[in-house]
Amino acid sequence: MPYEAHPELETPPDDTTLWRYLNFVKLMDMLERRQLWFARVDTFEDPLEGTHTDAEVEYLRALPAPPSPVKGFTLEKQYVGITQMYRETMYVNCWRAAATESMAMWDIYGKGSGVVAIKSTVGRLKEALGAYPRKVFVGRVKYVEWSEVAWNLNGLAMVMRKDLSYEHEEELRAALWGLITEGDSPIVSYSLSPEGKVLFHGPPGVEIRCDPQKLVTEIMIGPRDQEMFEKVLEPMLRRYGLAIPVTASDRLKARHPRSPKLG
Repeated sequence: MPYEAHPELETPPDDTTLWRYLNFVKLMDMLERRQLWFARVDTFEDPLEGTHTDAEVEYLRALPAPPSPVKGFTLEKQYVGITQMYRETMYVNCWRAAATESMAMWDIYGKGSGVVAIKSTVGRLKEALGAYPRKVFVGRVKYVEWSEVAWNLNGLAMVMRKDLSYEHEEELRAALWGLITEGDSPIVSYSLSPEGKVLFHGPPGVEIRCDPQKLVTEIMIGPRDQEMFEKVLEPMLRRYGLAIPVTASDRLKARHPRSPKLG
């Protein structure tokens, strides 16, 4: 089993509910090819992913020069270079760890139609990745104030933290490191530039085979334009031989009849 506990990560109990919001095309792709997508950290839109906080960079700049330093090679450049290496070699798969759905997440993934959420649990996620030959780590994302020092030199812990402005996501990540060669072939290779800089060569993402029947406990259709997707989704699951319950979000449905007008 590839899941491995890590002292720097908070891994929730196995019965913790997980949500993965995605559009209908990505759902079809996952069911058709039975793969989970792990994206390379430096491909995310947020440029702070996997980096030092502003306060940490200022702290590094104030440190004494390293003994016998290479010209221009300060401690700041050394540590920032290490974090860039992790950004280019670490791959993550993202979920929301929460008991209930999130209207904010429905809107982030599309206010139009065709948005669904697959539900799972931490335990099922671990089990679904069981046949993968590399170590996979699972942990909650920590949200930190980027103007403060939240020091941690562990590369895995650094890709498991984000700025406080993303706190509403309540994110959990499964992560693997592409430089660890435990499978039949490495994910990421590296070479040296003529100037002596290490260059990493890896795909923008890694697909890990999984069984949707073991992973997914429920598929929830987003709160808009539901009727059409209810008609399409259930027959599609039958064609794939998947007995996964389908529900529809009721977040935009009135709970009580309107009161009659007075006067």
